[in-house]
Amino acid sequence: MPFVTQDHRDEPDLTIPGDLCYVFYKELVDQWKLSPRWTTADRLYACVRVVEGTRGKQRAKELAWQVFFQLYVMPYELEKRAANGDI
Repeated sequence: MPFVTQDHRDEPDLTIPGDLCYVFYKELVDQWKLSPRWTTADRLYACVRVVEGTRGKQRAKELAWQVFFQLYVMPYELEKRAANGDI
């Protein structure tokens, strides 16, 4: 869960799954805010899919992506659907 307490945001303990997820989530959100568009989502997802480190690290990346996708990418897509029409 990326929504950890402020103390853990200030000093994340990377041995705690939620703190690790927060670190990945924050990076996704920071990158998205620089350029909120589908190409950014595509680039970020490509990075999420690169398996590196431990299984726990990969799970944290994937879970961070899922929360990020729901809260940032889908609202963007819904706006685009409203503006451009549905398929």
